[in-house]
Amino acid sequence: MNISARSVFKVLSLILLFIIMVLAAYTARRVLIWIGTAFFLAVALNPAVEYLSRVMPKRSRGLAAGSVFLIMVLLLTFLVSALAPPIVKQSEQLINNYPQYTNELVYGNSFVSQQIRDNNLVDHVKQSQDQILSYASKAGGSLYSIVGSIFSGFAASLTILVLTYFMLLEGPAWLKALWKIVPAKRLQKTQELMGKMYNAVTGYVTGNILTSVLAAILTAATLAIIGVPYAIPLGILVGLFDFLPLVGATIGSIIVVLAALFTSVGAAVIMTIFFVIYQQIENHVLQPLVYGRTVRMSPLLVLVSVLIGASIGGIIGAVVAIPAGASLRIVLKEFSDNHSTAKN
Repeated sequence: MNISARSVFKVLSLILLFIIMVLAAYTARRVLIWIGTAFFLAVALNPAVEYLSRVMPKRSRGLAAGSVFLIMVLLLTFLVSALAPPIVKQSEQLINNYPQYTNELVYGNSFVSQQIRDNNLVDHVKQSQDQILSYASKAGGSLYSIVGSIFSGFAASLTILVLTYFMLLEGPAWLKALWKIVPAKRLQKTQELMGKMYNAVTGYVTGNILTSVLAAILTAATLAIIGVPYAIPLGILVGLFDFLPLVGATIGSIIVVLAALFTSVGAAVIMTIFFVIYQQIENHVLQPLVYGRTVRMSPLLVLVSVLIGASIGGIIGAVVAIPAGASLRIVLKEFSDNHSTAKN
């Protein structure tokens, strides 16, 4: 079989083009993650924009998008202002009081203190105290690294918010342009496919917001009842971590239990029992309703999507991994159904 030089050149050109595209995507991966995050935020916020646009003067979508955007910014500002001061204050108190906690642990009358003394572990505990305090004092790093990390996070957040706003504003126009280039015979099926993907993303985000808000409210209420300080910020922290699929609620509960331990052992025990019960309800009742009725993904596919998303985009990638995986599943299922129909 003779292969022409022209065919070889075409194949090599396609391979080279593919490599260039992969390298370009890898180089711009941070920006692509920002764009993808903004896209999912825009899709999730679009129902609220469409609802507000119906009651706005002249059904102005721009005014509705601006209102939703402003509400989201104010909410993020409130969360940051509510969380940052208590976290900083409690961290400083923990570092200052840690030697006292260590002395109480070593020389106290509790069972644990007695075991430490009987097993000659006092020196080890003292050495651990010095190491922990050294790590804590260096945790912040230099002034330049702190300023750089703050600026980087602020720049990323601002960029994502601006992209989200413009996507909300210009989304319908881009959608109309898309429908014009789709062949007429495939228009209906394409619209149905896009509708399913849209419902999967909005349904998942809405359900996840509801479960996170519920976790924050119940946690804050329980902490306030048993007298743990900073109940509202800690509740908000649990709600934020609950956005992370699978592991977020566990991480948030560990942080809150440790915070409750500084109030009393009884408070830590109560919060442990609370989180065990709540997570059972969330895992077996709330999350199946969210995942089952919106994304329709098995727990294995959810876990795989989260792992891939986290490896690509960190926390943001893990958050958007499930709706992205659900959209991909819908596309693959549609392709499989069309292929089976064509064969029959």
